[in-house]
Amino acid sequence: MQYLVSINQTKALEWGLNAQQAFLFAFLHQVPTWADAREIDGLTWFNIGKGKVVEELPLLTDKPDTVYRLMKQLRTAGLISMTSFNNKTYIRLTEKSLEWNRVQGSEKSPTSAGKKERSEKYPTHGKKSEGRKKIRQGSEKSPTNHNTKINTPSLSDASAANSSAGASVFEQATTAADDGEPAGADAAMPRKTAMTLDWQPEPETYRVACHQRGLVPDANVHDALIDFREHFADQPRRTNTHAAWTRRFVRWVAENAKRQQATAAPQTTGGNSHADRRRSTPRRRLTAQEARAAAEGRAPAAAGNTLEGEWTHGHG
Repeated sequence: MQYLVSINQTKALEWGLNAQQAFLFAFLHQVPTWADAREIDGLTWFNIGKGKVVEELPLLTDKPDTVYRLMKQLRTAGLISMTSFNNKTYIRLTEKSLEWNRVQGSEKSPTSAGKKERSEKYPTHGKKSEGRKKIRQGSEKSPTNHNTKINTPSLSDASAANSSAGASVFEQATTAADDGEPAGADAAMPRKTAMTLDWQPEPETYRVACHQRGLVPDANVHDALIDFREHFADQPRRTNTHAAWTRRFVRWVAENAKRQQATAAPQTTGGNSHADRRRSTPRRRLTAQEARAAAEGRAPAAAGNTLEGEWTHGHG
């Protein structure tokens, strides 16, 4: 987890960043100092994924989709560039972003043009001695070691320098939603919407969700997409964000694949072995009379003529 994040409120207000965007950019501004670098198309890019940002900035958000939206907003603001290589996200800072920690006549190192303003803040009463001037030059308003001191304008300095810009960063944050967008800025485009018949999944969220469920992102899911849209379009009261609908669709595809595999698998039960068993009828046991006749090589007497052991006058 990132222990300290330094935010330049002066630049954040100048560039129109809200609290979440400024927080994320302050972290991304330090990425080139430790992230893995790769040369792509002759330019140096630095690998930083959404999961890494969530891990390092738990105070910002715990949702990778929110991180991705904020990164795209910073790209729109012209502060970072984004690309993808081998399913990994890479960024690089723009020329504009280099002004984040650059001291140019700010409150930390005022130029001669700011003498009048400084004199209003600290009016002189008579002449200062030469020693007093040297102490003033080495004070916290003009630190002698600019390379080691972190450039973090104070809240009072930022608010005084930007009083004409309107609300502060923290006042702006109170009117923003969890994803950094203005809360209720456009009632015609709510954050959660019902399913439509022309809906398309969000590519980045779809790719990540497929990898999580072991699916191939490039597989043909055209028929499944049609069924998904028709099914949920009939339920107009059910609403979701674009990313949530995308994850729901991936789960729909995964469940369909499991059902198809279960239907195609052969049924292996004990019934087959019983069905293959040879059917046979047990032979009837011979009576004692039939057994003696068979041993003597003669046919057994007809039934009813002589009973075994019966005495007759003819054989007297």
